[in-house]
Amino acid sequence: MIFVTVGSWHRGYNRLIKAVDELVGCGVITDEVIAQTGNGSYKPKHLTTISFCSPDEFVNFISRSRLVISHAGVGTIAQAAKKFKPVVVVPRKVSLGEHFDDHQFVTAETLGKEGKVLVAYEVDELVDKIQQTENFIPNQSRGNNEILYAVQEFIDSIIAKKQDW
Repeated sequence: MIFVTVGSWHRGYNRLIKAVDELVGCGVITDEVIAQTGNGSYKPKHLTTISFCSPDEFVNFISRSRLVISHAGVGTIAQAAKKFKPVVVVPRKVSLGEHFDDHQFVTAETLGKEGKVLVAYEVDELVDKIQQTENFIPNQSRGNNEILYAVQEFIDSIIAKKQDW
């Protein structure tokens, strides 16, 4: 199973959802795909979709997946890293109105150089990056990305507190 997630940004991320939907539709992706579509307006024809999911559901989808395709959200990347799942990151573009700045490009570039994720800067790179995941082992070292691990620890603490409720 492939889990696609776009986070909860109010502008949605139609470009990524549409690209994955088209790859499933034409048979390039043959896995089951579950997509968390957020606030997007594009209605996929070939994906199982949910708009939003709880933290527990999110972790469950990542755990069940063989691959995560995502925007460059550090929370998503941190959770996938914790489960040793390969991640293909497609950063949102400010030029397309997908975000307010290009910080996702900086995140993607940094984590890509460290071997933690594969980066598709354009959706037409998705097929190649998905194929690369067959032999990709994410680098688990902390490297220079303390923020990624701080986010991961913060999310873990929220989940742990929720389980105590």
